[in-house]
Amino acid sequence: MATADFIQPQILQEEFVQCSNCSHVSNKDKSNDRTISKIDFPKQEIIVEKKKFFLNESETMRQIRIRSLSHWPHFTPSIESMTSAGWFSCNVDDRVICIYCNTICHQWTIKDDPIDVHRTLAPQCPFVLSNLLVNSNSSQVINDILNEKFEPSCPEMAEISRREATFSNANWSENAPNIESLVRAGFFFAGIKDSVTCFYCKGSLHKWGPKDNPIIEHARWFPHCTYAKHLCGNELYEKIQTSLKQRTLTKNKIDKDELARLVKARLDLPIVERLRVQYSLTIIKRCIEDQLKTKNDDFQSDVDLSMACSILKKQIDIIQGSLDNIIIPSKRQPIDNSSQPIKNSLGDCVICLNEEKQLACMPCGHLCACVPCGYALRSCPICRQKVQSFMKITS
Repeated sequence: MATADFIQPQILQEEFVQCSNCSHVSNKDKSNDRTISKIDFPKQEIIVEKKKFFLNESETMRQIRIRSLSHWPHFTPSIESMTSAGWFSCNVDDRVICIYCNTICHQWTIKDDPIDVHRTLAPQCPFVLSNLLVNSNSSQVINDILNEKFEPSCPEMAEISRREATFSNANWSENAPNIESLVRAGFFFAGIKDSVTCFYCKGSLHKWGPKDNPIIEHARWFPHCTYAKHLCGNELYEKIQTSLKQRTLTKNKIDKDELARLVKARLDLPIVERLRVQYSLTIIKRCIEDQLKTKNDDFQSDVDLSMACSILKKQIDIIQGSLDNIIIPSKRQPIDNSSQPIKNSLGDCVICLNEEKQLACMPCGHLCACVPCGYALRSCPICRQKVQSFMKITS
């Protein structure tokens, strides 16, 4: 194997807003059609403002949602997209919940759009009505846009022929991957034994085995390399990163006896005593246990623990012992056949004429090259405009 070198309100009626964590109900101020609901968490107050179908979520609540998703098991859909869509993690695999409409989903796939899922399943959700009303025509054809500037770490090695030339004097081992596969994966010879370096991220790998796949090893060791991600494609990239996360979690798993000791110690905290007014000790204990098992760390604040208890109670009330009450997005979303890409309709790369076109030059938008050839471009071969970034297109 290669080695690297270095909760919230529920709408009861049109006139009321209720806190999901207490019995407080606020009347709507008819003079300005506005309601202010105060949700009292331990030592911290979160204010949620509702104006007709307007939900102004506080920054505190958004940060709690981000922290809840810190160990999200997928790269696609990303943590950022799940956060923007209003989902909170339930600390159970990839199960998530919207605390504003009580929709629960799990078993996400790389083709699921978190915003579209939320909007389709709960069109009257306050979060959807307030934040997700803009019509986004998500396409399965366009799956990745580089917002960063196109800046290879070693631009002189961006061309395939130049990377290939670095191996000309190398005494390359027959037990290592062949030179062609290494060059395609973005590597050039570093001049020492079997060490190679990526032209884009400058990550280096060595100690190659005969069964190592350069593309997979590249994405495994350097997951933030955009070239490696584009070369893999979303599906393979997702499998690589998910497998890596699972191995890391297994390695850092807390011993059963140690976990019991840690949970018991935390049950003596003052926040636990305050939460017992609203939640059973079983729920509080389960939340602490799940947090330690999943993230190997404590909740960042008392508010995070309070939210976790609220989410767990919602799950128990909604699921009622049946997993059928949890929605699988891919099985519930309508399939629009008109948006399905046509196989082999993109044409051949204009550079090598062998592989399929996959990269569109930005900002001009011309689809012209495969991933290996495209990253060597400085200007669009069609209009000669300078390339600032790429858009990945798949057939």
